Amino acid sequence: MRKGLFYITIALMLVAACKTKKETAKTEVAPIVKPPLDCSTSGLTFAAVQSIFDKNCVSCHGYGGDAGYNFLTTADIRRAAEKGELLGTIKWHRGFPKMPAQSDQLDKASINLIECWIANGMKE
Repeated sequence: MRKGLFYITIALMLVAACKTKKETAKTEVAPIVKPPLDCSTSGLTFAAVQSIFDKNCVSCHGYGGDAGYNFLTTADIRRAAEKGELLGTIKWHRGFPKMPAQSDQLDKASINLIECWIANGMKE
């Protein structure tokens, strides 16, 4: 009799648990879509981004710097951009050293301006 009562109790508990279990609706999370960068400013020249490099880069990438590039010349900045190293470092992508070194990341507006300058052909 005790065994029967035990099995009935277990069966009732299972039924009750199934009825009280709430089905959670599966909701799909929409992927975060980054709006495309608007680089429609086709007249963007080096003069528009030069101050960013002067302020944040040339202390290491300037005269006598041992950082590999001389950002006092557009030729070296173009070389870094063409290799993908410029955007990789200032955007702090994995596999690239974070630049500016030992400093906060450049603000988004500065990064976007440099990215647009590159996308528009790195005009002088």
